[in-house]
Amino acid sequence: MRIVAACLLPAALLGCASIQTRMTETTPKAAVTVDSRIELMGVIQLLSDYFLVSYLDSSYKLEAAEYFASCRDHPAVSKFSELSSSDFSFSTVPDAFIALSEPPMLEQRYPPKPEVTQSAGGPKAYAEFLSLTRAFASDCGFPEFYARNRPYYDRLIAQSRPSVTASTRILSDYLGMPLGSTEVVLGPLLHDGGFATRYDSDDGKASAYAFIGPASIVDGETNFGTSERLQPLISHEFAHTVINPLTARYSSEVGASAANFDDLVEAMRREGYTTWDQVINESIIRAVTARLTTQERGNAAGEAEIADELQRGFVYVPALISALEHYEAHRETYPTIESYYPNLLRVFEEATSLS
Repeated sequence: MRIVAACLLPAALLGCASIQTRMTETTPKAAVTVDSRIELMGVIQLLSDYFLVSYLDSSYKLEAAEYFASCRDHPAVSKFSELSSSDFSFSTVPDAFIALSEPPMLEQRYPPKPEVTQSAGGPKAYAEFLSLTRAFASDCGFPEFYARNRPYYDRLIAQSRPSVTASTRILSDYLGMPLGSTEVVLGPLLHDGGFATRYDSDDGKASAYAFIGPASIVDGETNFGTSERLQPLISHEFAHTVINPLTARYSSEVGASAANFDDLVEAMRREGYTTWDQVINESIIRAVTARLTTQERGNAAGEAEIADELQRGFVYVPALISALEHYEAHRETYPTIESYYPNLLRVFEEATSLS
């Protein structure tokens, strides 16, 4: 991979302080980015042998491993290994990093979510990890590494932007609701999958982030795939920004069916979900994604997706599919997923154990 030096001043002197938080292509519906905070996270995870680092040996991954080799024993890496062996894993990690300012300062842009600090062992342990991470960014020359790879990030953005734009529009039309400020964060060191989070500013505006990992290597470089691969991931992650708040609003109705979680605990734990509201969110979103797949790519593709969800243990998806078909046929009565949401929750309330 050709590397272009963009800044040669020592990171400790903040000579690269003008480093952009993310390289961005803006569209009317979404932004596609490679974010410096998520790349810093990815580097620390790579050095700690974290289980959700991309398994693809791209030129970029190999370069990162070589560039930061001398920092493998840095206290930030050791601390992350310690925290990730407990609860600081999966979506809580990118959630924590995206709430910060650009490295190496890493100041809180948004207040840390209670579930994030709790997963890190509490506010004190979380603050300690951030302090060590700031030191890592400066000690190990992360701003220089990020700046040198800007041309590479630009190529990733250009490659994925058309599919992101189309996928975001399709999802918003299906839900009948705007998604607000949305960013697809391409993470060349992330696992083959995705996470999502949402933050609300003081003026009430929401910022939604979908973190997407690569699917393959093409000519030695990371490739995030075609629209066929990106649409389900993007639809899944951004749907969380609409579905999760609705589930929270209907907490009493969610609680009414909570006993149904008992038979699904082990299967859902294997998927990383430990509460009933998470299972409801995931089940509805996976059903929505399957419907979009059917509409965009045909019945066979949709049925394959449903079969995969059943194999994973999401036993409510077929019934939710039927409910969504009714929603689609009666959009004049239910113009938005918000107006139809109580009908979706009744799928869980009326069901006995489906496992």
